Amino acid sequence: MPTKYSSDELASLKASFDRDGFVILRGYCDQDEVAKMRWHLSVVHERADSKQVSFGSMKSLDALEPWFYDYLLGGDQISLIKYLIDDGLSPDNVSWISKPRGVERTHPHFDALGAYRSPPSGASLWVALDAMDAENGCLHYERGSHRKVFTEAYPLPDYDETNERIVQVKVMPGDAVIHSARVVHFSIDPVDYSRPRNAMVYVYWGASSRLDPVRSARSKSQTELQSIVL
Repeated sequence: MPTKYSSDELASLKASFDRDGFVILRGYCDQDEVAKMRWHLSVVHERADSKQVSFGSMKSLDALEPWFYDYLLGGDQISLIKYLIDDGLSPDNVSWISKPRGVERTHPHFDALGAYRSPPSGASLWVALDAMDAENGCLHYERGSHRKVFTEAYPLPDYDETNERIVQVKVMPGDAVIHSARVVHFSIDPVDYSRPRNAMVYVYWGASSRLDPVRSARSKSQTELQSIVL
């Protein structure tokens, strides 16, 4: 059972997650933890090809920097995500996401699209390293969309980004979101590219989901981590 929250807080988080498909955790990471993520991200960037960094996103940082691997497998989020999804976890990967000028925004989608797990259950911890709002392209989630069936396509065709269930998520450094692999989310086009928009994402599948051997062969992270159950 997670120890970072009281029993009443946990019950409230679980009810929100079940209803909405995501929970917003204000101040989830303190300044020291955010600073560590930034520093280890800089280490990865120093080793990476400049084109990878300019593209604005990288996956499988856990394979490039031991600190991210350890956080993926041993961070405090493990027990909380297990509690929220009522399942054990199979770790997938750690990703970095930014939106520098010239990089297309993240269109409406759900993370289970093209998943190599059946059923594609799971959740991710998304941690903001910078302040984000409408000016620099903050995230948006559709409440309850994890209970719907959507077309297996990116971006989702004919998706209404203005429907009444959309929640705009403004964050400060250290704020986090835990979201279901089935919930629809997207970002908006930045207006102010001078403001950074860096976030870390720690991705997990539900341990009870079955592995598709064909699709899993395409995932470097899953091939390396598939025997681990948390």
